[in-house]
Amino acid sequence: MTPREVARVHFPNLAPTLLADHSVAALAPAGGEPEWAAGVAWETARAVARTGRRVLLVDLSLERPALHAEAKEAGAEGIGDAFAFGVALNHVAREQEPNLFFIGTGSPAADQRAVLTSERWQRLARGFASEGALLLLHVPAAALPVLRIDLGTLIVAAPMGYVPGSDTFPGLAERLLRGTSLLAIVRDTVPPPPRTSGSQRVSVAAATAARRRQRRQIPRAVVGLMIVAAVLGVVALLVSRRGGGTPAAPPEAPSDSAVPPAASGRPRTLSVGAGAAPADSLFYSIQIAAFDNSAKAVEYLGGLGEDGATGTVTPVLLGQQGVWHRVVIGAAPHALAADSMLRDLWRRGRVRRPNGTILRTPLALEIARVSSPVEAEDSVAGLRRRGIPAYIVAADGPVRILVGAFEDDDQVRLADALLRAAGIPSVLVHRAGPRS
Repeated sequence: MTPREVARVHFPNLAPTLLADHSVAALAPAGGEPEWAAGVAWETARAVARTGRRVLLVDLSLERPALHAEAKEAGAEGIGDAFAFGVALNHVAREQEPNLFFIGTGSPAADQRAVLTSERWQRLARGFASEGALLLLHVPAAALPVLRIDLGTLIVAAPMGYVPGSDTFPGLAERLLRGTSLLAIVRDTVPPPPRTSGSQRVSVAAATAARRRQRRQIPRAVVGLMIVAAVLGVVALLVSRRGGGTPAAPPEAPSDSAVPPAASGRPRTLSVGAGAAPADSLFYSIQIAAFDNSAKAVEYLGGLGEDGATGTVTPVLLGQQGVWHRVVIGAAPHALAADSMLRDLWRRGRVRRPNGTILRTPLALEIARVSSPVEAEDSVAGLRRRGIPAYIVAADGPVRILVGAFEDDDQVRLADALLRAAGIPSVLVHRAGPRS
């Protein structure tokens, strides 16, 4: 499988979601100046920490420390002193900002191999897994085969790119052969995609024509309703914030927090409990577009054909930019599955590389349950003609009809205003079940 290549400028937006399913990750430099890869390591750690997840960034460049220059505080003692001389980790860790801690290389007198092969690594990994935190290790490629820890995944920081399996960095190749997954290759810039073939140009033209037909089918009254609903959503959000509501998450920063009760006038409950997501939860989706107009977002979704079968539109309040409407597709159980979906969209020319952002969107509004898939498909088709971006998630028993794919409760309030304006009742639920 072709590895995912991401431009450095985009990777901090993707990192929190791509690393959400991992408690231990390594970042290995591959070419370029050491400062370049060190910058990627710090940007990755900060991006994850700012979502509220605790992160420990450790510099394992034992021969030549790489991360100290960007540290706000770095003590003389570090990981070498902890693993070679028994110094407590709490003593050598330095807080850099909320949720982000850093441990430097420490004493140069430490036996480097003893540090890398210490049995404490596995205990440390188990502790991070149990706490839901992230251990991010900056590791030179040559040290990867020696490091005695089960790496959940590997990020390669290579400004000019890296070819997996090449003999340029044998330590990287050896670790990948041992089963460590390659999460991403972070480059300075990503090369442009190959030129679109004739058949792909035809499919894009057909999709454009379909969107134009869909535009003509949306009644003006529905467009007006959606605009009014968006305004109601902003009012509801502002009212909730007067009472101490949580600020809306930025569009690329997923939230793992529990969902508080909504500030709407009617009860809002999670059918399975806010803290008890079912085992078959579909946490992830892919944002492929965003519009400042809900009608345009629904129109774009309608032109996606089968790719939009599990697609929906989610309103997001972006500060002074006002309300924007995300077009999100797919329902995946983990970030790797969503990443595979996105790469398939790139391969087929449905989304232009490197566009597409993986989001952690575990919540949805359920508006109906019906007895058969045929009945559900008819209901969804009717709702979409009314401008309601509904979709189907099949589960054991009745088929569920959902609207939205939400990161947090602020997004739920905005979408709830649209549904209430249309006279459609709903219940907040976890997205769960096999992908339709």
